Amino acid sequence: MNEAPPEVSHREVKTLRSNVANVGTALAVEHKAKLDELKARKCDIQRPDFLWHALLQSFGTMGRAAGWAGLSKPENYNRIRFDALETLSASERLSAAERAFRDGKVRMPAKKAHYLVGCFEVVQNLGGPKVARNRLLQQPGRESKIEFLKQFPGIGNKYTRNIFMDVYHPDFRDSIAIDARINSLSKFLGLRFRHYAQHEQFYLDAAHEAGLNGWELDRLMFLYLDEFRARLK
Repeated sequence: MNEAPPEVSHREVKTLRSNVANVGTALAVEHKAKLDELKARKCDIQRPDFLWHALLQSFGTMGRAAGWAGLSKPENYNRIRFDALETLSASERLSAAERAFRDGKVRMPAKKAHYLVGCFEVVQNLGGPKVARNRLLQQPGRESKIEFLKQFPGIGNKYTRNIFMDVYHPDFRDSIAIDARINSLSKFLGLRFRHYAQHEQFYLDAAHEAGLNGWELDRLMFLYLDEFRARLK
């Protein structure tokens, strides 16, 4: 069980966890069709550029999920495909990335452009998008995949999980991608956690109590945060 923050007793943590579990159980039934729809996206992992695409999607959603809607438009996305950036010099690559992020209305475009150029160099050194994808998928187990992804600039605890959760990968079905929305729910509950792993474990325990896997509770919290908060009052 998680160690409780100083102002919250272990008993209170257990009660809060059960409350989250109860809401998760109800919402999982009500939104089963949506969960099934998201699980069907696992076929996306088959695309040869899966890793590069996932990196672009990560930077598009980082800080504001709606950023991906703009970045994924062909006039923006096509400028930062790996093969498009490959034809440019290093300085041109950075400018192209920043312009695509700005035109897509992505948050922190300059910072993310530097991240993306750094990711480009890692993928290039690995042998290109297809080889990099294969190397990633060959990593044994969840922790090895997480460590592999951490070599990419800008990719931290959340996205090392979310990249695989977006395709419902078996190694990540019992994971929680802690983001601003989940942080806001924890704050709403009066909970603080000293480490990412401790925060993740609280919600994994709630998921198991609800008869769900971590992925299911994570997606429910992301999509239906307002419903969670309303029912937890």
